[in-house]
Amino acid sequence: MTVSTKAGQLQHHRRVGAGVVDAYRVEKPHLGPLPDPLPDTDRHLETRITKDAFVRACGADYSVPPGLVNRRVHVRVSLAEVIVFLEGREIARHTRSYVPADVVLDPKHAHALRAAREAEHRLRRGDVPLEVPDLSRYDALLGVTP
Repeated sequence: MTVSTKAGQLQHHRRVGAGVVDAYRVEKPHLGPLPDPLPDTDRHLETRITKDAFVRACGADYSVPPGLVNRRVHVRVSLAEVIVFLEGREIARHTRSYVPADVVLDPKHAHALRAAREAEHRLRRGDVPLEVPDLSRYDALLGVTP
């Protein structure tokens, strides 16, 4: 970087090997326009969904639909958003957070996760009535008399 002196003259920059303005004048004829479209600058990650239905990307946790625990997903991180893909299909889209260790939770994912946890607790307690299937037709097919 060129530094101005008190006299208003530009100093020589060691890393550039000249004044920055002088170096720019030399390189300007060799510079072309930016490509159209601009290259993809998004960050692409492969990760697994945690047991709590989150993916970690760039220091923050982002929710995904529950029921996909331990599945491998592709995460695309741009400056503005985080998109999660499972087998090429988008499953979650969030506004990117720059807060370290932040948890970004979609209300739909939170509701589905809460319902899944409640169902699991009811099953563990035995609060869900399960019908006992009639297996006599299998006995008849096999010729077994109960």
